[in-house]
Amino acid sequence: MTPKGLLFDYGGTLVEEVSVNQRAGNEWLLSRASYRPADVTLADVLDRAGRVTRDVAARRDEVQLETAWPALTRLIHDFLGIRFDDPIAELELGYWKASVETRAMPGAKEALDLLHRAGLPMAVVSNTSFGEHVIRHELATYGLTDHLAFVLVSSDYAVRKPSVLLFETAAARLNVPAKDIWFVGDRLDTDVAGAKAAGMTAVWFNPNGLAAPRVAEARADVTVTSWTDLIGQVSSHSGVVNRVPGQSY
Repeated sequence: MTPKGLLFDYGGTLVEEVSVNQRAGNEWLLSRASYRPADVTLADVLDRAGRVTRDVAARRDEVQLETAWPALTRLIHDFLGIRFDDPIAELELGYWKASVETRAMPGAKEALDLLHRAGLPMAVVSNTSFGEHVIRHELATYGLTDHLAFVLVSSDYAVRKPSVLLFETAAARLNVPAKDIWFVGDRLDTDVAGAKAAGMTAVWFNPNGLAAPRVAEARADVTVTSWTDLIGQVSSHSGVVNRVPGQSY
């Protein structure tokens, strides 16, 4: 169980999403339209977006397949006759900034600094319809990209966690055998189950102290309640991380 590399989930692990305001995001997007029919309102956009969410986005976990934000957006705006001249990547990031509010998980940056100094390669694997540039932007806001080898998002690979295909790809990119990787995430059904299926050490990030599951497939190899706790676990298993002075482990 000695880690030679670490992979981290994004939401609920490194960064917590405080709120998502789809109305604000779609309102901003409409403001960037180069053409929109005179009879198309924000309410029409939100109604169509709701249907696309129900019929496509809401089923992603069910089928373990990802639909990227540009495709979801075209299903909405092409149907309504709305056109944009701006590059789709700029629209995607602008929509995110207008609609999503986040905050860094306490201790995440300090923990990444310590793990980097210990020489452990690290990366992020996130289930999201948004592109890598969007998730990287949000992580960089809190100084969380400095030591990451890469940010891998499901929208670039068509499949979602817990698909083993995504975990295998991340391990290959990290250039560390799956058996030597600790995967840290807050969801049992995607992060823990997928990591275990891929042969990684599954670390459940459980800051709320939830009860451990009884189902063996969803039972983590290691459970931590904070980033400080994670550093203590890595140190106790490998001895390669210098502990933070004044912290208890």
